[in-house]
Amino acid sequence: MKVTAGGPIRLAIIDDETLFSGPLAWWLRETPGFCVVGCAEGGRLGWELCLATRPEVALVDCVMDDGDGLSLAKRLRAELPGVKLIIMTGQLTPYAAWRAGQIGVAGLIDKAIKLEDLTAVIRIVAGGGEFVSPSFQQIRDDWLTKPESFQNVLTKRELTVLSGVAAGHSDVAIGTQLGISPETVACHRKAVRKKLGVHNDRSLVAYGLEWGLSGVGQSEMKPSARLSAATPLAGAPKTPPAPLQSDPQSPP
Repeated sequence: MKVTAGGPIRLAIIDDETLFSGPLAWWLRETPGFCVVGCAEGGRLGWELCLATRPEVALVDCVMDDGDGLSLAKRLRAELPGVKLIIMTGQLTPYAAWRAGQIGVAGLIDKAIKLEDLTAVIRIVAGGGEFVSPSFQQIRDDWLTKPESFQNVLTKRELTVLSGVAAGHSDVAIGTQLGISPETVACHRKAVRKKLGVHNDRSLVAYGLEWGLSGVGQSEMKPSARLSAATPLAGAPKTPPAPLQSDPQSPP
């Protein structure tokens, strides 16, 4: 890690929206105390940039054309742990908030943040602190501690299917218990993934187990037909990730 004592904070910006990253880079370069080592328009280029320059802080877009920023953040955390990470997004899904907590990023911010506030957040993170935009902290509080919140966006049938998936059951088993075809179960799974912002079934299972969704929604079945719990898939998380904490002091 190239750190100069008392020198400017070295930053990398990884975002495929040049209309956003370009002005942001200009602003930070013009602001005392910051040095932008480079910008990258995607995850692969972002990895190469961080590997070559070893910035102190990387600002990473959550969603990019060549892959999601959280996957890049996970790789950076594993292979370049000295780089502190701030995830930027315009719309955060509960699943993305959960993944950010698992990965251990230092910052999770709304792209609508004021530039003056962003510079304060960067200083907080560079100094070893953490920050979550208040609106995103509300998502974490509302969704990631209250499984019943899923009833606000999922239908009763989708909750039942999600419960079966979280318990480790196949589409055939779930369909048999509900009296629907496996193809219909697959359609419900796809709808659940889309609504929750989850990218694949394995992540859907892990998410459901993490937040206690196994058993939620099974009131739709007859008592004698309810699915029994199954052994969790290998690698499924067993304990909740430590939540990010909003900095007690709002940025100036």
